Amino acid sequence: MPELPEVETVRMQLRRKVIGKIIESVEVFHAKSVNHDVAIEDVLRGKTIADIDRVGKLMIFSFVDEKDTFLLAHMKMTGQFFYVDENDVTGGGHSFTNADMDLPMKHTRAGFHFTDHTSLYFNDMRLFGYVKLANAKEVEVAKSRFGPEPIHPEFDVDWFYSKLKKRKTPIKAALLDQSFIAGLGNIYVDEALWRAKVRPTRRADKVTKKEAAALAAASGDVMNESIKVGGTTFQHFKDTNGSKGNFTQYLKVFGKQGTKCERCGGTIKKIRCAGRGTHFCPRCQK
Repeated sequence: MPELPEVETVRMQLRRKVIGKIIESVEVFHAKSVNHDVAIEDVLRGKTIADIDRVGKLMIFSFVDEKDTFLLAHMKMTGQFFYVDENDVTGGGHSFTNADMDLPMKHTRAGFHFTDHTSLYFNDMRLFGYVKLANAKEVEVAKSRFGPEPIHPEFDVDWFYSKLKKRKTPIKAALLDQSFIAGLGNIYVDEALWRAKVRPTRRADKVTKKEAAALAAASGDVMNESIKVGGTTFQHFKDTNGSKGNFTQYLKVFGKQGTKCERCGGTIKKIRCAGRGTHFCPRCQK
């Protein structure tokens, strides 16, 4: 599943391609992907894309002079966006082959056609993702389900520490809770915990204030660094230029089980924590 840095990479690249585009028509290939909304084409026809915002892994399309019409997009596990113009097809999301670019194809769920004869297609093999209409109130409700993101410079460390003191779950479970802290997925939680020298199994309420500050900084740093190089790719994710994320080479613990910790020389271990495969160094993560 794409994590926040991967979704942010797609969002930034789509912004450069579709902002200012006027929607001429909408094709729905699978009703589930548009929330079974039969009015989506009538609502969006003639609308001009103003911007693409994001909270967590949810992208929010807004439209010029429209204060109560938005399009929410979530790629979930297998979603893809393909932008098509007269010269090329570019895509981002779950991995894809040349056959996927013959659009529309069997996994295409919706198509947005612009007046300049370019198009944006949404593909989703497993039908977990969506592109659905929402009004302003629904957008606020969607945003309210997410906690603050540690990539923001105004992230409140004191608030973060005070909330941790009320949680008795392992610190990894707390960090994976999107309603508490948005954007951290399995890979980046492991990496942030390693940077902060905190063991994933530590109870959240036992983390010290100094450790909480280090963890908040590490969480923001690891995601911002990943965004700069296009995210982390193992099997599935590619950005809208068809490139794989390049952060894999910078990982310190994730997928490194059995190898030496570059900080202390200990052996990286893999366990199960918070229902996820978890990587850490038993020697230097306390």
